[in-house]
Amino acid sequence: MNNYVARIKTIKKALQLPEKEVFEPAQSGTHHIVFLSKDYVVRFRDGNPELLSREAEVLKRLTHPLIPKILWVGSPQSSGMAENRLPGKTLDSIWSTLTPTDQSNIIDEIIQFLQYLRTQHQDYYYSINTGKKYDNYRDLLLDSKDEKINLIKKHREADHLLQELLNTIESDEYKSLFTNQVKIVLVHGDMINHNLLIDGNNLTGILDWELAQFGDPDYDLFRLFYYQERAKAYDNQGIDETFETHFMDKLITAIIKSNLIEDIKQFQKRYAFVRAIFFINALTWAARSDNPHLHIKELVMLWDKKSGTNIT
Repeated sequence: MNNYVARIKTIKKALQLPEKEVFEPAQSGTHHIVFLSKDYVVRFRDGNPELLSREAEVLKRLTHPLIPKILWVGSPQSSGMAENRLPGKTLDSIWSTLTPTDQSNIIDEIIQFLQYLRTQHQDYYYSINTGKKYDNYRDLLLDSKDEKINLIKKHREADHLLQELLNTIESDEYKSLFTNQVKIVLVHGDMINHNLLIDGNNLTGILDWELAQFGDPDYDLFRLFYYQERAKAYDNQGIDETFETHFMDKLITAIIKSNLIEDIKQFQKRYAFVRAIFFINALTWAARSDNPHLHIKELVMLWDKKSGTNIT
């Protein structure tokens, strides 16, 4: 902890913040070490500092009020980044307390933000997570596929599911998907409820951009449909403590009614391909987890239900 205190002092000096500006460790976080003051956020990611730097480089181009402003970035070795602190609480913590009117308003603002992202163009495919540019979107989606498959193959209980996933990905029906360049836009990549800030009435921030891409306009929607499927599985197990299913159902209903999906049949075909990739990524996580047998079993059961294959 003393190491972080010294590094925060360096950042405060660089930003010319008063000494009385106090940073406290955040109560929650994902892969980052996060410190919060009244008006600022400082993040460290010592395990992968280059990823933090790449995230900062993309965010520095953007001026939307829901996106944090990058105020300071250290060298890749120091891994530090300072940004303004956006107001509000994470949506997962207070969704169930909101009125139906406020819930609908926030859903509308999420739709508007997804539409904004489609106005941010690029002339090449790029992933913040990998730091690579790609000739086509299929190559981005399938990055590190062989490495992931070799890891999954070490767990026999995943054999049947893995084969079905590979049959989908390698099917002639899907081989031409994502190979032709379409309009390349910014996508967030992880717009789950704990990455959204709200003040009770309005959306106030979109956090955690490390999975962002310049990619296919539908990718954020693919992720949201997949999150809906996972949320329903948690709900069926009685462990949906953040009411994610209720939120996701309202959001997906609004997406389908909006103009974000131009061709529902083509979208569903493309989603079937990307969903298989999501399951490969989930199996990779499960294989690396503390309890691979349990987590792989859960993914097999989820896939066998075929609950995410129809979009209506």
